[in-house]
Amino acid sequence: MRILIAILAVPVIEIALFVQLGSEIGVIATLAWVFATAALGVMLMRLEPHRNAESVRAALARDASPASPMAHSALRMIGALLVVLPGFFTDTLGMLLLLPPVRALILSRLVLQTRAAHSVRPARDDIIDGDYETQPEVHENPHRLPPQEKRD
Repeated sequence: MRILIAILAVPVIEIALFVQLGSEIGVIATLAWVFATAALGVMLMRLEPHRNAESVRAALARDASPASPMAHSALRMIGALLVVLPGFFTDTLGMLLLLPPVRALILSRLVLQTRAAHSVRPARDDIIDGDYETQPEVHENPHRLPPQEKRD
């Protein structure tokens, strides 16, 4: 339900900002802003694969996991896509995603939520608890039964 509300709210916010800011700065400046941010977003999207490859190589050279550089790259790509979309609100969100502290905060929140979701394990009823003892190996004849004690 939250996602549906967000999807419906973004165009409404964008229209309100276009009306409000467009009347303040003028039509020409508003159109210039839309085209300039779209060009910036396209440039960022074209540069991101190279930046991602370089940061992954650097992580692997340090024997570190490439997960963090890849996650940062994904958020930078989403930020660049938001900058390409016309609108002041999406431009602001996109620019925020391009800032390293904001990406780090988002990723830390995602990691915490993922860990919390996986830390609660459901009870399994297919596990049987038991004890065992090791027996000495029989090398002579494995099919031979152990000798019986004599009964008087």
